[in-house]
Amino acid sequence: MIRPPEPEPMPDAPSNPTAPTDAAHTAAEPADLTGRTLGGFQVVRRLGTGGMGQVYLARQLSLKRPVALKLLKADLTKNPTALKRFEAEAHAVAKLNHPNIVQVYEFGEHDGMRYMALEFVEGRNLREYLVRKGPPELPVALSMMRQVATALAKAHEQGLVHRDIKPENILVTRRVEVKVTDFGLSRFFAPGEALNLTQSGVTLGTPLYLSPEQAQGRAVDHRSDLYSFGVTCYHLLAGEVPFRGSTAVEVALKHVTDRPQPLADLRPDLPPDLCGMVHKLMAKDPADRYQSAREVLRDLAKVREGLSVGLPARPPVPPTPSNPAALVPSAVSGSAPTIGASGVIPAPPPPPVRWGRWVGAALLAVLAAVGGVVGYVALHPPPEPPTRPTPPPLVGLPDVRPPDKLTTARERELVAVLNARTTPADDWNAAGIQLALLYLREGRLDEAAGRFEALEKASLGPPLAPQGPPLATAEASLFGRLGKGVVLAYRDGDPRHPTAAKESVDAFTAALAPQSFPGNLVKVKFETGKGSPSQMVQWAQLVLSRHPDLAQAVAEALARDAANGVRIPPLLEVLRTPRVLGKKD
Repeated sequence: MIRPPEPEPMPDAPSNPTAPTDAAHTAAEPADLTGRTLGGFQVVRRLGTGGMGQVYLARQLSLKRPVALKLLKADLTKNPTALKRFEAEAHAVAKLNHPNIVQVYEFGEHDGMRYMALEFVEGRNLREYLVRKGPPELPVALSMMRQVATALAKAHEQGLVHRDIKPENILVTRRVEVKVTDFGLSRFFAPGEALNLTQSGVTLGTPLYLSPEQAQGRAVDHRSDLYSFGVTCYHLLAGEVPFRGSTAVEVALKHVTDRPQPLADLRPDLPPDLCGMVHKLMAKDPADRYQSAREVLRDLAKVREGLSVGLPARPPVPPTPSNPAALVPSAVSGSAPTIGASGVIPAPPPPPVRWGRWVGAALLAVLAAVGGVVGYVALHPPPEPPTRPTPPPLVGLPDVRPPDKLTTARERELVAVLNARTTPADDWNAAGIQLALLYLREGRLDEAAGRFEALEKASLGPPLAPQGPPLATAEASLFGRLGKGVVLAYRDGDPRHPTAAKESVDAFTAALAPQSFPGNLVKVKFETGKGSPSQMVQWAQLVLSRHPDLAQAVAEALARDAANGVRIPPLLEVLRTPRVLGKKD
């Protein structure tokens, strides 16, 4: 049975840049900046207060789009270390152009205030989601896990460690699109400063989701993120965190020494392989975990398809004081945990070695016991074990559902719209775009390419709605051609596409070629049947303004191509700024 979500102890400062906070305001809280203009941003309202400053909903005046404006606390602007971390956050995240990572638009200063403009995500963070709805259905949970793992894979491949993966830093939209935010604690792989669990105001890793190496102040790498991701997955699936305590030190100590309650005991309906994946992510030793987010994605795909991963469903027994691998023996002996001068849980000293007559006595006792056991076994052989029939192999997802491909409710809804014979042409186009973008966000690039190709090939109107008007058919073809460029932009790490960025730009250019469209399809918009390239761009801007999600995807894909060193032709530059549909349109 799934336990209802419980309020978490030791709530952290809200780090979700799009969700309001319920924390009580203190007398020292800075003034509300609502209504002011900072640089090119007009502040609309305050969303909350995070560990390093305030977060506002603002409007970028130049592009007329909403943004999350993050401001550094005034008392930290004079702190060189805080400023360095704030700038590192901006520069690090700016390099991560990925649909599952909150994008950074701009970093600057206005009237002595340092700010960063982030992508505004309309939704709630995963912690709020779990409090309101509890653990989601298995297909939805797998989709969330896959999206977060895809974001981590991208960050880790760029040499960035997040260091604070937790539900508060995972945003979920109404369509269950997931984005990882708050890379303020991430940095390039390097030995780092130790975590001080007793220092006031330090949040380098939340204790509820802290990795053992963070708790002990050791150097961390990307596998620390995978541990925190595993704890987050445990919370997502079980509805509760694996370790609790009254203090940060107590919780951190449990991450180092305690064995979590097996996930299978809390959710016996889950596939055993999925439980095994979560416990592998939460292994105490980084060497025993998954070694990359790509490995996690590989096994998630197997679970999703009903294939066996071959992992034990229960976590291993943690080390004990008698085992050289034991990390903190005080937790087992019952004494209170101790903290070093730096505030880090220290590694234990080696046990004292005792010699003398007790060693000889112990050896004699062991030899006598072994001799007695051997003699007894020789005189009393054990009976033959009863024969048991070999159980049939488990197929698919036992006790959950047949091994069919698991799909989210949103995906099923869009497929139903596409398959309905009464769907109007415009609705068919919109559903095709949304389904392709859903596949893109989940990293299912081949399926996204196939869906965009179906739009491009709509020659006589949508296949199941031949009554569609010619203009809608021309738009469908344009959407499909642009979508091809978008998908290619995200194949930049695929060895099968070594020139993916260039192929993407070429695809965008070909999509806007007038001769690529039959004259009778575009003459609705132009006086002649051909039209000039500039007219085609204007027409593309017009139709994309009715589908802002695709317009944004095109803009982000072109930015990704430019970041990969490909020159963007002037004709395509206008598509890097999505057009907002106005009254005249």
